[in-house]
Amino acid sequence: MLNNHTVYTAYDYKKILLALLLSTSFAEKSIWDYSGYINYTYLESFSNGKLINIPYRMASVKIENRENNIYLNTNIVVEYHHRDDSYFLSSSNPQDFIIDLRELFLTYNKSNYELRLGKQIHSWGSVDENSPLDIVSGLDYYYLFFGGTEKKLASLSIALDYYIKNIKMQLVFSPLHSTNRIPLGNDDFPIKLPVYPNPKSIYPLSGKPYEIGLQSTLSTDFGDISISYFSAYDRIFNLSGVNVYGRGADISFPFVDIVYGYRKTNVFGLGGVFLNDFFTFRYDIGYFKTRDQNSSIERTSTFNPSYYDSLHFSYPLKEKSSYLQATLQIDTDLPFGINFSAQYFSHDTLDYSSGSLPVDQEINIPNLTIDPEDLTPSNFFNPGFGVPIAILTSKAIFFTLTKNTIQNQFDIQLTSMLDIAEHHQIKGIAGSLFELKLTYALKQNIQLVSAITEINGNKNHPDGLNYQFNSMENFSHLRFELKYFF
Repeated sequence: MLNNHTVYTAYDYKKILLALLLSTSFAEKSIWDYSGYINYTYLESFSNGKLINIPYRMASVKIENRENNIYLNTNIVVEYHHRDDSYFLSSSNPQDFIIDLRELFLTYNKSNYELRLGKQIHSWGSVDENSPLDIVSGLDYYYLFFGGTEKKLASLSIALDYYIKNIKMQLVFSPLHSTNRIPLGNDDFPIKLPVYPNPKSIYPLSGKPYEIGLQSTLSTDFGDISISYFSAYDRIFNLSGVNVYGRGADISFPFVDIVYGYRKTNVFGLGGVFLNDFFTFRYDIGYFKTRDQNSSIERTSTFNPSYYDSLHFSYPLKEKSSYLQATLQIDTDLPFGINFSAQYFSHDTLDYSSGSLPVDQEINIPNLTIDPEDLTPSNFFNPGFGVPIAILTSKAIFFTLTKNTIQNQFDIQLTSMLDIAEHHQIKGIAGSLFELKLTYALKQNIQLVSAITEINGNKNHPDGLNYQFNSMENFSHLRFELKYFF
């Protein structure tokens, strides 16, 4: 599987909720709290005026049960999926939504430590968004442009927070390998991967899938300083090598087996927050050291093994690389009650080495046309950890201006993202994203949201339509939301 996005049936949820009720129904001091929202969303494309077909969360319910110092936390969401005109020609299922148990974990709380066990979401880093250190939880690409935990996937894990005076230490461990939820190219989501390999093409992990991380934060009168370490297999697959098969000694009509895998990555992080009366400065810096553990990728042919019975050539890439990511953020108040926030993001590959690919063979990777002269492994390298917008650009600037009016009933927010990386034949900004969002509180728990999102690429970009901002232009849209909170 390419993600850990578990789908449960209504019957499964009945059993889960019944078990929760029975476990606490006889507790004398048991307290139940719940909160959530219902959200109706409409997205219309500027390019053709049609409804944009992407999933979104229509409802979310968070349930917490407290008994003395033990907490039970649950988060259940309903995700809506638009049915196209031909849906009922391939399926008779009338449901157009799925129910997702996003989180379900227990918390044991004492004066100097907190222990959590179960399916949970973790948040690391000092900056608000785009932190290279916020990598403990996998990402849901469909919610990439949302803030906070909305874009994260929970994992089955254990976490311990320990407090010593003004120092907080956190240990996280998961016995499972968690991957990102990626769009499969069958809807209108603007970001698509160049390759969608068959699951048979994914080579099994060569080591234990454990994920472990440690973070320590020192709090002072001037702010916080954090250091962190995290080790796990990448969230996104990588090209691991190529096998070439023939019939006995005959290599005239070979079968080329493209092998993908997950690199092992160690992340060392430094972050902090600096406070004063005029502004708040935040930063996160991550050093990533990654290596493909597959020293050998030899295996039986995945296509007609009785015919392609002889492995003649095997080309494991054995990739090794280190890269650096940093996000700097500043927040301040401007005149006329305007809140200003700005971020600078940078990604830099420090070094890279790998084996070679068979340039004398005809390589056919589905959905990706490759000139044999361009079969340089470094051209296919993508970071498997870090800030998700690294797939869009290596350098970017973000600006957000927010103004509250009419006794905080009406909010105006302008957000921008600018690609400032150097591109051949392009001077200045190559791509940009702007969003103007208006939020009006009809009542204390009812909001009406309208937004305009405009994405611009550059027709002179040397990558053409493969430049992500060019392919995202059709995602420029008008959005309306009606939110009810409870």
